[in-house]
Amino acid sequence: MTDRLDRIEASIEANATQIQANSAAISELRSQIEAERAAIGELRATVNSLVQVVEIHQRNHEVSQRNFEAIMNEIRGIRTENQRILEHLFGSQEN
Repeated sequence: MTDRLDRIEASIEANATQIQANSAAISELRSQIEAERAAIGELRATVNSLVQVVEIHQRNHEVSQRNFEAIMNEIRGIRTENQRILEHLFGSQEN
């Protein structure tokens, strides 16, 4: 009977040790989860900042594109006007 009680007692102690180890592991996992949540929050903030920068660059690009198109139209107009002036000054050069 004493032998049986000793085995039960040893089993209970082993279970208690394992429960403590599991509790420590769970606590460590909770800490890691909190750290991951913080990192995810920072990542979201960074992504949002990058999206804002991309939106600003896109708007700037669109403005630059419109400016470029306006300049190209002015250049075409100037070229046409120059051609008319040359034709007026020198007449049509026919071969």
